Amino acid sequence: MIFFARKPAESMEGIEVRGDDSFRSRTREALGLLSKTPSIALVRTHVRTIRQGKRSGMRPWANEATFVAGRATWQHSALWYAGAIAHDAYHAKLYDAAARRNGGREPAADEWTGVDAEKKCLAFQYAVLQTLSSDEITLRYVERCAENPAYQGRNRGLGSRLDYLKRWW
Repeated sequence: MIFFARKPAESMEGIEVRGDDSFRSRTREALGLLSKTPSIALVRTHVRTIRQGKRSGMRPWANEATFVAGRATWQHSALWYAGAIAHDAYHAKLYDAAARRNGGREPAADEWTGVDAEKKCLAFQYAVLQTLSSDEITLRYVERCAENPAYQGRNRGLGSRLDYLKRWW
């Protein structure tokens, strides 16, 4: 029988970070950058765990709202990773607000994912990257993503899961 050991964890900025040493080190850098901005409050409020994974995505419905960070995301620059954490924290914020409006029940997917939600998350990511004095190339990349926020794929049903599995980031 094979048992999978949980990755080591530590608390950073009030968030549990679970992953190998290099993942935790890069996450510490990214959260350190965010800690110098007002956006850290939103991140702390809406993300309880950041976990190393195969691909990136936010799981706001989990008992502990979890941002799973894929290799391409966390191994990029600490600045980019900080922006990605902020982006997905905003998805969790949208989810939490929609769940409250829905009496605590699971909100509709369009309330926190999909084209309109992605535009809001990209706008927040852009603002955070600006605050962190990001370079123009990175800012332009986020702007281009906002022009076609359907790059995420479908946000409902089996198609959503299949699109998530195609992510390289």
